[in-house]
Amino acid sequence: MKETVFSEYEVYRQGFIFPGTDDLETDNVVVKCIGSSEEELEVKTVQKKCRGSVSKERTKGTGNGTLKISLHCPYELFHRLYGMTTEGLADGVWAYGADCLHPVVGVTQLIQDEDGNVKYKAYPNCTVKSGMARKTENGADEVAEIELEISIMPDDNDRGMYEALESELTDETVADQWMTAFTPALVKKKTA
Repeated sequence: MKETVFSEYEVYRQGFIFPGTDDLETDNVVVKCIGSSEEELEVKTVQKKCRGSVSKERTKGTGNGTLKISLHCPYELFHRLYGMTTEGLADGVWAYGADCLHPVVGVTQLIQDEDGNVKYKAYPNCTVKSGMARKTENGADEVAEIELEISIMPDDNDRGMYEALESELTDETVADQWMTAFTPALVKKKTA
């Protein structure tokens, strides 16, 4: 087995895929201005005890987790992620409240290491779990990013996260569609 070292250095593309959209290229959004990304995937540990001592322990993933992202979010994307509404309001007015359900969304990323090598990541079944939190500081030297806390949930295959190094992807379709059209079916092994 070849040993590959890949240190995640920079998220340079962040995608948001909205299931059920008609036009994947225009309905799904890729953001280029990302400050940081932090993932934490959950595990479940089972123990076997013998006479009061742990004799065996096994840990496996659950498919659940949390993704924390800071970025400069396009205005329309912000509205969609929080399920904001214009219903019954004057043109150009958006509202957020009890009737705003945060949608399920797929999240994709292109990450580089310090040498410019690329890794693709995908979280196909997510929803924003944090409430709106924005800070405006008059006279600041830097424009504040927004922070999103996103729940990662298992997909139909009980998986919450997928990743691949660009150098190991042999199917160009997978690489071409990863950011705006990722689904678990896209990365399923093709049988002859």
